[in-house]
Amino acid sequence: MGQDFSRFRVLDMTGELGPYAAKMFAGLGADVIHVESPAGDPLRRVGPWFGDRRDAQASLQYLYYNAGKRGIAVDLEHEAGRTAFRRLCDGADLLIESCRPGWLDGLGLSYEVLSRDNARLVQTSITPFGRTGPLAPYPGSDLTCSALSGFLYLAGVDGDKPVRAPDNQAYRMAEAYAAVGSAIALFSAQRSGRGQVVDVACIEAQAMALENAAQFWDLEGKIRRGRGREAGSATLHPCADGFIALVAIMGRNKPMWTPFVRWMEAEGVEEWQVLDDDKWIDYAYRTSEEGYATFCRVFERYTRTRSKAYLYEIGQRFNVAVTPVSDGRDLLANPQLAHRGFWQTQFNDTLGANVTYPGAPYEFGEMQWRLGRNAPRLGEHTREVLAGCGYSASEIDNLVREGAVYAEQR
Repeated sequence: MGQDFSRFRVLDMTGELGPYAAKMFAGLGADVIHVESPAGDPLRRVGPWFGDRRDAQASLQYLYYNAGKRGIAVDLEHEAGRTAFRRLCDGADLLIESCRPGWLDGLGLSYEVLSRDNARLVQTSITPFGRTGPLAPYPGSDLTCSALSGFLYLAGVDGDKPVRAPDNQAYRMAEAYAAVGSAIALFSAQRSGRGQVVDVACIEAQAMALENAAQFWDLEGKIRRGRGREAGSATLHPCADGFIALVAIMGRNKPMWTPFVRWMEAEGVEEWQVLDDDKWIDYAYRTSEEGYATFCRVFERYTRTRSKAYLYEIGQRFNVAVTPVSDGRDLLANPQLAHRGFWQTQFNDTLGANVTYPGAPYEFGEMQWRLGRNAPRLGEHTREVLAGCGYSASEIDNLVREGAVYAEQR
């Protein structure tokens, strides 16, 4: 079946920040070309790694985020490399980049220049703080974005120190918004004939995830933090082989609490009777030291001797919102993800082995998402892509000799 995005060509000039935005287009059939320097994408040097290999083609992050793309290596510091890049942009619909604001402008590759060559070009810029404003030129990382956006503080509980979520959550959030914004701008350009700049800031993408934290302060003068010490509501509890997450009540919802009490009764939990009391419907009691300590004493005496799989299964029988806290091993064995075909395995010629990747975060009724080709080796498609831009074989050889581009030796 034809893909709605197959008519688009996307240039992906990203590294650790940004590649997933371009990958979402590749998965829907767009011709995505990963543009990296002759030194290689920095993501190639980031683990985890495939087995014992520690080379540019064994980074599992690089392999995943760049699957489905072609690859070209261009030196934008070289005049001939910049000319080649402009010719690439001339035939592209979308440029996704995560360069420091002003860097491309300084090379004579501003959007004003590129759009004179190609009026329909959309340029999506993904940066820590955006292209404008007092923080725009500052260096940033996923951690600094998470801190400045309020995400770290909100994740903490009461007087505890802020908590950092693992990996690059600010980057992934920004990339998802970048893909959506890019698609909107692309279809606008198809109608109007004019492209535009899509400016995505990681700090804003994460601030969107805070729900009403700012409004709590603005309207009530309260600093909102995570909910971790409210008995039975959005709490984590130890079990025999890990942890479970429980939501047995929200607000004053007694019909939600009653099935939980019936579960405890049916299992013969010691002191279950103390839970069969309307005082637990009172938020003030659930958040009191006595209430929280009592709940944990009774419930965790039970959970510590049961597996998370057992607690999950029996909790569902009583219609209680309890789930295992999954680790990586649990995810790979999750029957729901298996049913939906989330994990996809592909043979990698360079590694000579199968590699399992996450699939798409959505399913379509008509379109089909695809993992696509293996992530490109450094300069793997340089000659192919440049030939498609009108360069002759001898011209490409000259560019390689001059160091303006790097092409894989066949």
